[in-house]
Amino acid sequence: MNKLLQLAIVLAAACGGHPAPAKAPAHQAAASAAPSAKSLYERLGGQAAVVAAVDDFVDRVAADGRINLRFGNTDIARLKSLLVEQVCMATGGPCHYSGRDMESTHAGMELVDDEFDALVGDLAATLDKLHVGAREKNELLGALAPLKPAIVTPPSGLHPVAEPQLAKARAVLDKITDKQAHTLMEAAITAARRGQRNWAEQLFSRVEIAVGAEAVAAAVPVFREGAPKRIDTPITQMAKDAAPQPRIVGGSDEDSPGAAAQPASLKGTITVDGKPLDGVGLVELYPLDAAYKKRTAKHRVVEQRNKQFWPHLLAIPPGSVVAFPNYDDFYHNVFSRSTTQPFDIGMYKSGQSREMSFDKPGLVRLGCNVHASMAAFIFVVDAPAYVPVDGANEFRFRSLAPGKYKARVWSEHSLEPTETTIRIKDGVNTIAFDVKGDAPRGPSPDKFGNPRTLASHP
Repeated sequence: MNKLLQLAIVLAAACGGHPAPAKAPAHQAAASAAPSAKSLYERLGGQAAVVAAVDDFVDRVAADGRINLRFGNTDIARLKSLLVEQVCMATGGPCHYSGRDMESTHAGMELVDDEFDALVGDLAATLDKLHVGAREKNELLGALAPLKPAIVTPPSGLHPVAEPQLAKARAVLDKITDKQAHTLMEAAITAARRGQRNWAEQLFSRVEIAVGAEAVAAAVPVFREGAPKRIDTPITQMAKDAAPQPRIVGGSDEDSPGAAAQPASLKGTITVDGKPLDGVGLVELYPLDAAYKKRTAKHRVVEQRNKQFWPHLLAIPPGSVVAFPNYDDFYHNVFSRSTTQPFDIGMYKSGQSREMSFDKPGLVRLGCNVHASMAAFIFVVDAPAYVPVDGANEFRFRSLAPGKYKARVWSEHSLEPTETTIRIKDGVNTIAFDVKGDAPRGPSPDKFGNPRTLASHP
C-alpha cells in the first residue's frame, strides 16, 4: 500500500475514525527508505500542507448535508489534530499517531453506504484541490472499497422502522418550527427508515433538547421502542472544576470508618481462569453463623470524563443514589440493559447531571449509547463486608469477625459471581480466588440490544 493510499484511508475515516497506521509492503518500504526518494510528506509540502489537507477535507464533510450531522457531537479541534498526526506519520513525516483503529472508532455508529459514498466524494474533491493526478486519484478511490466492511454496517445489522410508525414522526415534524430541530428531525426519520435505530434515537434526543420533550412526545415510541425505561429525574448543574473520581469506589471498611474493630482480617487476590485479573473485581462476604445489619445507603457519583466512566467500578448498598454528571464538551447517554436495573438516563450537556436510586442487589453494567467503547459497573451489594479489586493488586478486609462466610467473587470478565464457603480465623488470613472469564469482550450492545461490532453482524 503506497503512502498516498494511506493518506486516503486516513481522510476517509474523518467522520470520527482514527485508523491505525497501515503497513506498506516490504518492497515499497525499502523503496521509500532509499536516500534519493523523497517521502510523500516532503512532496506534499510538509506540516503546513498536511494541516491544509486535513482542514479542507474536514470542512467539506462538515458542510455536507449527507454526513455533517455526524459531527454534531464531535470535538472538531481534536479530530483535526489526530488526523494531522496520522496523515503526517502515514506520509513519512516526523509524527506519532495517538488515536484508535477504524473498527473500534466506528463501532455502533451504524454508518451506511450513502454516508460512506459522501465521504468518498468529499475526499475526491480534496484530492482535486491537492492536484493529485487522475491515475493516482482513481487508484486511491478504487482502493477504498475494501475498507467498507470495517466502517459500513451491513443490511443484516440494520432494523428499519415501519412506515406507519414513521408517519407519526412526520406528523410531529410538520409542527416543528425551529430550523435546526426541523433538520435534526428529518435526519432522524431518514435514519429510522434506513434501520439506523441507534443513530435515529440520538438525533431525536437532540431534537428534544432543542425544543423540549413535550413538543415531540408523540414521536417517542417511534424512536425508543425496545430501549430501557427513560429516567426523567430533574437535570441539575454540577461544578465543572470537580476533581475526577477514582477508578474504584466503595468497600465496607471505607464506608463505615467508625465501626468497632474485629480480631480477624483477610487479604488476597483474584485470578480469571488462572490468569491475573486485568480489570476490576469485587469480593463480597456473608457471615453464615451470625446475624448482620443492613448497610447505610450512600450518595455516589459516576461521571463521564474524557470519554470514560469514573469510577470504572462502584460498589454501593441498596437504596443508594448515584449522580451521573457529564464533564465532556459533547453529549453522552448512560444506559444499562442489565436485568438488575435497566434504565436509560438520556443525553444532556456538559456540566449537567441526572441521578437515580439503585434498590435491587446485583450487577448493573453501564454503557454509553453514543460511545461504544465506554463501559463501567455498578455493583449493588447487600453483603455486610465487600471490597472492590483493581487488577492483580491485593485486596484487604481489615476488620472481620472470625467464623464461616459465603464468599461471592466477581470480575468484569465474569457473567456471574463465583460462590464458595471460607472460614476466617483470628489474625491475618490469606486467600486466592479464581473466577470464570465467560463474559463477552468488546463493546456492549446498544440500548436496543443491537451489537456494536461489525464482526458480530451475520
